[in-house]
Amino acid sequence: MPFASLERPSLGVSLLKARLLEEGVACDVRYLNVAFAELLGPEEYERMLEGLPFRALPGEWVFADCMWGRAKGLPVTYLEDVLRDRWHVAASDIDLVRQARDLAPGFLKTWAGAIPWAAYDVVGFSSYTAQNLASLALARLAKEAHPVIQIVFGGANWHGAPGPALHGHLPFVDFAISGEADHSFPQLVRHLAGDPTVELGGIPGLIRRTGPTTCVAAEEEPVPDLDALPVPDFSDFYEARHSNPGVRATLPSLTVETSRGCWWATTGPCTFCGMDRRERVYRAKSPRRILEELRTLAALWPCSSIHLADTVVSEGFLDDVLPALAIEPRARRLFFEVRPTLSKAQVDSIAAARAEIQPGIESFSGHVLRLMHKGTGVLENIRLLKWCRAAGVDVSWNLLHGLPGETQEDYEAMFAILPSIRFLAPPQSTQPVTVDRYSPYFEAPESYGIAELRPLDPYRYLYPFPARDLADIAYSFGFACAPGQALPDVGAALETEAGLWRRESSKGCLRVLEDTGDCITLSDRRACATAPIVELDGLESILYAACDDIASRLELAPHIHRRSGGRVDQATIDAALESLVARRLMVAVGERYLSLALPATS
Repeated sequence: MPFASLERPSLGVSLLKARLLEEGVACDVRYLNVAFAELLGPEEYERMLEGLPFRALPGEWVFADCMWGRAKGLPVTYLEDVLRDRWHVAASDIDLVRQARDLAPGFLKTWAGAIPWAAYDVVGFSSYTAQNLASLALARLAKEAHPVIQIVFGGANWHGAPGPALHGHLPFVDFAISGEADHSFPQLVRHLAGDPTVELGGIPGLIRRTGPTTCVAAEEEPVPDLDALPVPDFSDFYEARHSNPGVRATLPSLTVETSRGCWWATTGPCTFCGMDRRERVYRAKSPRRILEELRTLAALWPCSSIHLADTVVSEGFLDDVLPALAIEPRARRLFFEVRPTLSKAQVDSIAAARAEIQPGIESFSGHVLRLMHKGTGVLENIRLLKWCRAAGVDVSWNLLHGLPGETQEDYEAMFAILPSIRFLAPPQSTQPVTVDRYSPYFEAPESYGIAELRPLDPYRYLYPFPARDLADIAYSFGFACAPGQALPDVGAALETEAGLWRRESSKGCLRVLEDTGDCITLSDRRACATAPIVELDGLESILYAACDDIASRLELAPHIHRRSGGRVDQATIDAALESLVARRLMVAVGERYLSLALPATS
């Protein structure tokens, strides 16, 4: 349903279809997001999806009246209060949201009549991010016209506490499934088909109605063996694209899963991580299975790129799968998420495989990174961007701000660093942190100086529920800090810095022109450059080469002694380091240093 991506098929429903087909159950998947994009216009649809603030939930508002009707008393000032005043959305984009909302009733009426509902015994709706109200509105119409159909919901919007809260308000929803549904949904289908070996009460994660009461079964344990999952069936996605000329002109991207969970979270998740404890359990497919699945899907379905759905790929993927992919002829781009602690060898492997990555960089303040529990530092983040620029690896990443506990000094230190690194890949966006359900912030707000949690403001324009029920169904929350811990107002300044970075990143560079061993010649075309050509010799040359990777102050003296054959006092070393940092050729954090210039061979 809208507003799911046009570029990628739904992995969850494609896996469920493949599993049902294995069990002999006929199954169709309808991609009505494609149909709505054809109605609104593919470019306009993508603008709605990618160009508007995600946390404002504009796609949900488009279908709110279709679900509830205007008589439900929802506030009517969403466009003004949320999009214009809170998120400062342009007037042309507000007009687009209004246009999409005007099309929503006719769209739902068309498909409520066009789908042969009576041909199906069970109709499932996947609800991920901004799909809930569109799915609910169509499900209600289908149930009213065909009361015998069993309506089932699943997906992130129904996971955990929101599932039973929604189910209790929506009598036309027969069942919902919370958690991974790879086994539980087929069990439900078998029960509804009359299988006497499957009892409703024994289906993990099932949300059902017993009289007027909503009952919830304990969730299934996370699927332990991902190799046992089927290869997803994307046939319906390609059929939907082929049937709509507005979207079929461009090749889509395939979605592939090589792991679930987050291996970093096993040591303690990032403080804003919105995965619940079960979801964090890390499981990975074997390298052999990954390679087989990638080859199978790429042979079956034409695509421009392959997008890995993993929260973070495994070490086995980086060390075993990527080298194998690098030697295969392949025109498709590969995109996946990584920790920012990659080794240089892994970056080189990513480059050889012609892949693009999204690392969790998030900040250039050591204090803020510690508040996030990122397990990385400022210099590690810069080093990764440097290695990626040198190797030709495209990087997508974001800057976050507004964490409980951060200070003005954190950003003053960050702003001092940014001019030096604007020749590296810039952030895609700057975003304030919200508190997501299941995150450490949500589970123990007082521990982080959070005094008040409240559902983000858009929810009250979308659901006609009491405040307590809104808190049960919301995924994202705003917050207030404890007294005396007000956050610095840095959002506008950070976005200004990011804008400068985006403009400057392609205009200049700092790189090594020549390294003779005794002298290093640098070309500096950055906006902050003190000279276009820089000659480093003697002690400065030795220090610069030694800090090509991160080096601590105390590590440098022995290195210099080995290189120069004589002793150099620490004060002289410190003065040379200070000069290199002052000319923005090097970055220092505490007593650790990193040279910024790209190698001559990059």
